[in-house]
Amino acid sequence: MLSSVNENILEWLDKLVFVDTRITNTVTYVVGNNSYSGINLICNSLIYGFLIYYAISYLLSHLTFAQVERPFQFIFKLLLCAIALNASQTICSSLIFIFSHISNMICELGNYLFEYDISFASFIEDVLPSTYFVSDSYSLFSFDGLIKTSTTFGFLSLTISYAIRYILIKVLLVLAPFAFLCLSSTKTSLFFKAWFKYFLSLLFLQVFVAIILLICFVVDDKNEILPSNILNIGMIYTLFKANSFLKEFIGSFSTETQVTYPNMLAIFKSKF
Repeated sequence: MLSSVNENILEWLDKLVFVDTRITNTVTYVVGNNSYSGINLICNSLIYGFLIYYAISYLLSHLTFAQVERPFQFIFKLLLCAIALNASQTICSSLIFIFSHISNMICELGNYLFEYDISFASFIEDVLPSTYFVSDSYSLFSFDGLIKTSTTFGFLSLTISYAIRYILIKVLLVLAPFAFLCLSSTKTSLFFKAWFKYFLSLLFLQVFVAIILLICFVVDDKNEILPSNILNIGMIYTLFKANSFLKEFIGSFSTETQVTYPNMLAIFKSKF
């Protein structure tokens, strides 16, 4: 079972963490290929709703003396937002490309300077060799066996966490046209600011993870102060908490999960 978990983690974890522009292809049919399909069609229709709302607010402002944007200013801003919402996938794809390129540069830096393949696949294979759990040296009740078994479930928890992040990025891509449209009004601009902050924080997470992985490969495993097993546990725990660290700095969705023996049993109990 543990060997099977490791093999599947090796296949998917890097793809979940280091997203690239291909992720936008999976939501194209939902968002729309043009201005007359999908979410784009709904948002383009809502432009008239924003115009009607502004016209009513502008007329009432003469009676209530409420402060309203000047007509030319509002029309110009709405026009820019209409262009942006129809090009939302291009804008989001460009942002994803920038962060993907930065994370790839960090990984390539480690490959160039230290001749290490900076990836989760290499890290897991170094910490948990594929033949470890089927070899005679494995014992669940030994210190090394307990550490490596916990590490396996830790990597499983990490995979689920980044799968949640992957889905959240897709959700934010679908909401992108609405976010750009909301920027046209001061009443709804807070939605765009929240969307933009969450989207950037989820993308920046992979840059942060690339830096952590680079440090993991640079650290000398033969350090005389601490055993390599303890250092590996510390590195893995840092990868677990990367989302929390970023949340403290810039704010983001929490995608942390805990996969432990009691939690696994609870899943089976809920199904049967």
